[in-house]
Amino acid sequence: MNIVEEVAYRCELALLLELSTTPKPGLVDRVHDFGETKFRDFLASAASLHPFFRRAVESGGKGLGRIIYMGVERFLGVQKGGNTHLGAWLLLAPLAASYTSRRFPVNLSTLAKSLKRVLSRLTWRDTTWIFKAVAHASPGGLGRVAYLDVRSRETYEEIRSGKITPLDALKPYKEYDVVAHEWVTGYSWSLEGARFLIKSLGEEDADKVFAQTFLWLLAHHPDTLISRRAGRKISKMVSEMASEALKAGGIYTSEGRRALSRLDKYLRRSRKLRPGATADLLASTIAMVLLTGWNP
Repeated sequence: MNIVEEVAYRCELALLLELSTTPKPGLVDRVHDFGETKFRDFLASAASLHPFFRRAVESGGKGLGRIIYMGVERFLGVQKGGNTHLGAWLLLAPLAASYTSRRFPVNLSTLAKSLKRVLSRLTWRDTTWIFKAVAHASPGGLGRVAYLDVRSRETYEEIRSGKITPLDALKPYKEYDVVAHEWVTGYSWSLEGARFLIKSLGEEDADKVFAQTFLWLLAHHPDTLISRRAGRKISKMVSEMASEALKAGGIYTSEGRRALSRLDKYLRRSRKLRPGATADLLASTIAMVLLTGWNP
């Protein structure tokens, strides 16, 4: 088995499975497009990242920041829908780089330990490339921040002079952004989701399990993109609505599906209510499960 190719394939597949998860309230799925971003844009974007997943695996984490930047350049250049995969790519690239054992598959605990090791070894140069990647993608709802604004020239001087690593740079934003949270905490939410997903896959159809996992993640962790765009009060309310749908059975019952439909209608009222951070978390969760050897 070619381990590099296998890991790259599974990371790309995670993006495709997340994309195809339906229903996915408030987001692009198999039956919904956005006006500015189509299902096919996400397909093109996911496919374009395959060679960069390969590079990440081969790197073992060395120079990962630059690989992340090149991946962003690529997925922005192959489709017209804008920022399709910044958050998911930032979560999955370290996962690919952490697969250093050259053995397949691995268990979640081994993957988590390797992931922490890769993230802890990144340098200020990686921070610079990662911040440039974020600025290049111009993600919606980023806003002005008090510390290390990616759009400020002074930020890059401060990173260089202070030798600020990605973990140090992201620590102040742990409660503000899903990528920052996962990098700083060793992917704690993704690991929770992966355990939920693994347990559920033994009991139900995979398509339904992915949809239920999305709902579970949204119920347990208020979406950070909604928090930035619409405020934490709204994001908590959305999580409460997801929790109610979950208690009603979610995707598995008619009452749960009606609650899902109400949630979907509410979220599609405004761009500010798109739970994109939860989609990124779902991609990371699925990737972890795929890397433990599960096949669709």
